[in-house]
Amino acid sequence: MKTDEGKLIDIEMQNSALTKEVHYRFQIYGARMIDHQVNRGDLLYSENVHEVYTILFVNDIDRDNLLLIDTYMPRNQLNHVRKYNLLTHHNIYLPFIDAVVREKGLKNLSKIELAIYTLYHGITDDIMALNSEVVIMMKEKMDQFNEDEELVLAASKRQLVKIQHHQEKVRIRQEGKEEGELLKAKENTLMLFKSKYPQEDILMLENLTLSQYNEIFKALIENKDLQIIKEMIK
Repeated sequence: MKTDEGKLIDIEMQNSALTKEVHYRFQIYGARMIDHQVNRGDLLYSENVHEVYTILFVNDIDRDNLLLIDTYMPRNQLNHVRKYNLLTHHNIYLPFIDAVVREKGLKNLSKIELAIYTLYHGITDDIMALNSEVVIMMKEKMDQFNEDEELVLAASKRQLVKIQHHQEKVRIRQEGKEEGELLKAKENTLMLFKSKYPQEDILMLENLTLSQYNEIFKALIENKDLQIIKEMIK
């Protein structure tokens, strides 16, 4: 979004832990938002470039830095913020709002704290009872969203795509894990079989299932008769 003053703001909500990859991604987002404002050959940057803010709402807490809102700006060794700074980033640790409420009480929250609490917990009866302009505004926005069929449909499709992508990643990881287990079981079985029956053709042990390799390996350990092992292969 762009404010009336021309400031550019990128907002995202991340329902996960704040991993190294997420840290990297948002630094890249901010740098890209600055870079996209400048064209090759521009001489007067001050006429074209606006301040950039990235705001990440994340379902996580930084255990080493217990804050509700953690703000990052480039500073020098004397802790002075860079002159004419263009990039400011905010991490908002949603679960930490509960600690703020325990300390201050729901009725004593600032406007931004109340907005964060509402984002984290939803518009509940205790929040509506406050009759705050912040909550009323957020409820109006939510009602507008729910009444817009195109927005609701787009959000639903986006969520389905995210679920599908997640399931696909899980499937690929699972298939890779199963393939690794199969190769390991096959390798162990072939090695033990060749040591016990060096004259036998090991081609019979090709293209078996993980369960078959495990059963044959167990039979070899227990010194079962070769004929029994061949029956297991069949």
